Amino acid sequence: MIKAEAIDSVREDIITAADEVFKKYGYLRVSMQDISKASGKGRSTLYYYFRNKMEVFDAVSHRLFSQLLRECQKVISPEATFVENIERYYTVKLRNLKKLVSTYSLVTDDFKQDPSLLASKTHHLQTHEIAMLNNIIQWGQANKELAQLSSDDSVFLSEIFVTAFKSFEQEIIFYNRLQNFEEKINWLAQILHKGLT
Repeated sequence: MIKAEAIDSVREDIITAADEVFKKYGYLRVSMQDISKASGKGRSTLYYYFRNKMEVFDAVSHRLFSQLLRECQKVISPEATFVENIERYYTVKLRNLKKLVSTYSLVTDDFKQDPSLLASKTHHLQTHEIAMLNNIIQWGQANKELAQLSSDDSVFLSEIFVTAFKSFEQEIIFYNRLQNFEEKINWLAQILHKGLT
């Protein structure tokens, strides 16, 4: 009987190899055969874990965006002000997104044809992002910086933040716009703060 750790290790090896393949060739030009060859795993092993290339790419995306959210989590704190937390969170997130776009430029070019495909790769992580923003709002309330909101309103507001900023992020990722975004984040955070006091 194969241990679960060994199975997970094989899956992680495939994801790591696929990451390099997608980085080098983009998404459209990569085949399952390319991933099989790069990972050193037979096609039957590859298909045991993933039904198709999209599933492999989903796993790579999940890993990348989970890491991005962990980086964001590191810079927010209950001791910081609401404005500081919003500014830190989005500065780190957008910087890391720009790095990903640069590193995976061929993938980005492929997905420019249908931006909704890439957006769907991060959709399942939205719950984690909403929870982080909800924490920022709740810390702001606990520190008496923000008006008190019901739990439902706090979650709703977090969902609105995530949804609204997705458009902002797409402009940066797909169209290389808003080059001076870091200068604007503090301004946006101040507007949000004033609207919630």
